[in-house]
Amino acid sequence: MSIKNSSRNDRVAQALGIYQSIAACNERLARGNDVHALTAALMLPCYQAEFRRLAGALSPAEQDELSAVLRRMGSADAPALPRRAAPSAVH
Repeated sequence: MSIKNSSRNDRVAQALGIYQSIAACNERLARGNDVHALTAALMLPCYQAEFRRLAGALSPAEQDELSAVLRRMGSADAPALPRRAAPSAVH
């Protein structure tokens, strides 16, 4: 595995970890109103912002890889990944 491919896999793995934290927060919030739900409520926006930041920095190939993994996980609520605009042929 090349260093570039390893770096790509690391970023996708990091995004997946953050996504799993988002899912855990949502699950905790759905379960009840305890101290853990309060912590989840405080952390959720941070995880969501970090996921958006990281997903926006992924290359199109990394975004495709992340989307494929999320689909395989059966995540019906998987967030849409931002797409870069295609370069315009008109200058």
